[in-house]
Amino acid sequence: MALVGFDDIELADLLGITVIAQDAAALGRTAAERLFRRLDGVEEAPAQVVLRTTLIARGSGEVPPPA
Repeated sequence: MALVGFDDIELADLLGITVIAQDAAALGRTAAERLFRRLDGVEEAPAQVVLRTTLIARGSGEVPPPA
């Protein structure tokens, strides 16, 4: 079984769990910018915002070869 987590927390590093890490500051900044524009009365169509993520491979995401 392979295990991949989300968000790079300290415990994942200690346990050697592979994770998908996201830039929390960029996520918060983007959300705040969109919110403040909306509060200012700017009408925007719903949008899909894609932020960069990083795979941090620590070994738990590898599937062992068949026996």
